[in-house]
Amino acid sequence: VAQIVGMGEAADYLSEIGMEEIAAHEAKLTAIMLDGIKEIPGVRLLGPLDSVDRTGAAAFHVEGVHPHDVGQYLDSLGVAVRVGHHCAQPIHRHFGVFASTRASLGPYNTEEEVGVFLRALAGVRPYFRLED
Repeated sequence: VAQIVGMGEAADYLSEIGMEEIAAHEAKLTAIMLDGIKEIPGVRLLGPLDSVDRTGAAAFHVEGVHPHDVGQYLDSLGVAVRVGHHCAQPIHRHFGVFASTRASLGPYNTEEEVGVFLRALAGVRPYFRLED
């Protein structure tokens, strides 16, 4: 019963904001995030490089740093990401990596938070003394 009530509340929340507004907001933040990731040396986006064929998520590989270490470093700075296979081992093989880090956006995220994420991500390789 709790799950049904929760789902109803989530639907009401999304309806109040409006799905078109949510989609536009996520597209804007996704474009900012992707453009920022592409500027960070040693970080490779997996998948489309622009926001046209993307939702509010980006998987990436930090050269020379295990995804779990990337996640731990970002977590220490208050940035939450997912790490691992993401139930997508075949696509990881396609991109030649064993796992990745994934940042996800939602209607609750802000441009400022994307900036915090990008600054934190830019610090990963220097932290592990892998500066280019």
